[in-house]
Amino acid sequence: MKTKIAYLFFVLFSVTLNAQNSAPEKKVTVREIPVYRDVDVMATYRGGYAVILKQIEDATKNCKRGSFKGKDTTIIIDVLITDKGKVAKVEFVKADVTLCNEAIENAIKDGNQWVPGRIENKPVNSYLQLTVNLSNGRDSRNMNVINRLQ
Repeated sequence: MKTKIAYLFFVLFSVTLNAQNSAPEKKVTVREIPVYRDVDVMATYRGGYAVILKQIEDATKNCKRGSFKGKDTTIIIDVLITDKGKVAKVEFVKADVTLCNEAIENAIKDGNQWVPGRIENKPVNSYLQLTVNLSNGRDSRNMNVINRLQ
């Protein structure tokens, strides 16, 4: 009787071990994609930087006007451009004011004419630093306006 119980115990134990091992394991593979700051050919925008700065200007015309104490200010933006020419990340490095940052970020992300940076003539993921100069001014009706330069 004891031997039958022992055999039964070993059979059930081996079946449960096989049931646990037979389930497929999901493997997670982590792939690191290199991102470069120093490249042979910098990422550009088709038509030049004047085109993207014009798009930023158009996007910020109707945004909520804020005051930056009557002083000119500079916004420095890091843009991560993939090897496919898409914007992956927009980060404000220096922004003394939060004036229209969301509109500026959306204008950069909506731009779909990016040419990726190159190393040894191969497209790579790279950072590009954009500088947007904002200056406080007045229009002909003596209303506060913001001029975008550069």
